[in-house]
Amino acid sequence: MAPRSPADALPGRSRQGGLRMAVEWPEPGVVLVRLAGDVDLAAVPVVTELMRQRLTAASLRVVVVDLSGVAFCSTAGVELLLHAQRRSDMRGIELMVVTGDGPVRRVLELSGVAERFVCPDSAVEALARARG
Repeated sequence: MAPRSPADALPGRSRQGGLRMAVEWPEPGVVLVRLAGDVDLAAVPVVTELMRQRLTAASLRVVVVDLSGVAFCSTAGVELLLHAQRRSDMRGIELMVVTGDGPVRRVLELSGVAERFVCPDSAVEALARARG
């Protein structure tokens, strides 16, 4: 069953190699997935499963993926985001990707896919947008 309160995260915080993950539910229908560290080929299966679980939650309207703490994002991470975007579009869920000014923004721009994503400047801005 999906967590229902901001305190309900992945059992505390989860760590996969050089990747740290946390899930928050700041309000009903909105989930915030925070990733920090490296999103590489080794991390993609774990993140894919996390995103799959979140994108199939009942009554979900917005998913915010905060990647501002990511130090490295491989092309496998870009493919994961594109897949999450397709899934969210099919379910009518808005997906927002917070990149900050770091490597995720750069790899999305270099890959030519940055314009496919709604990219607020911060998680705070994304959550405000989700509320309004």
